[in-house]
Amino acid sequence: MMAFESLRSRAESGEFVPGAQIVILDEARRLHLSTTPIREALAWLSGYGLIEQAPAGGYLMRRLDPARIRDEFAFRLLCLKMGLNGAGQVHGLGRGGEPAESSDRALRDHMLRAIQGTGNAALVEAYQRVTSQLAPLVAAEGRLFMDQESEAAAIVALFEKAPGSGLPEALAAYHDRRIEASALLVIEAEAVRFQAAP
Repeated sequence: MMAFESLRSRAESGEFVPGAQIVILDEARRLHLSTTPIREALAWLSGYGLIEQAPAGGYLMRRLDPARIRDEFAFRLLCLKMGLNGAGQVHGLGRGGEPAESSDRALRDHMLRAIQGTGNAALVEAYQRVTSQLAPLVAAEGRLFMDQESEAAAIVALFEKAPGSGLPEALAAYHDRRIEASALLVIEAEAVRFQAAP
């Protein structure tokens, strides 16, 4: 589990370069583990869709493909629509617990709670999986959409209002914007990596 959580965190935060080989021995040394738990964790992450199996063996960080990213945003929106319908469009789900450090983080928390409010384990798992696959793009979203914090804050406010406040439409607009910009998100994510290269 330590290997799984560490590798998943690094993949979701964009620390691995898309399409690059993940060196099992290096990861084992970094975590002070044998290579066996690293291989097992990478196999799990491959099944999760966050890592790819290399054709010649081993594992690669998932490549960024605009068409696939479009599909993932569309699927996440579908999960949210099902979640809002299945939970009776519950509101106020973000209250309680620790306050989020940003409106964007608060929005992600609200969306997850809306899905969890259905009590549908399969829907929760599907939503978490697609959100994990989109996680490496979060930083690129913040750079591409300069109004992301205010956009997120407006949707968070809708979660606190009564049903019929326009939450489904706002979530659809939020995702449609990212679907339309999927190629730009890939370019933005890749540009930062190239700038950081020595």
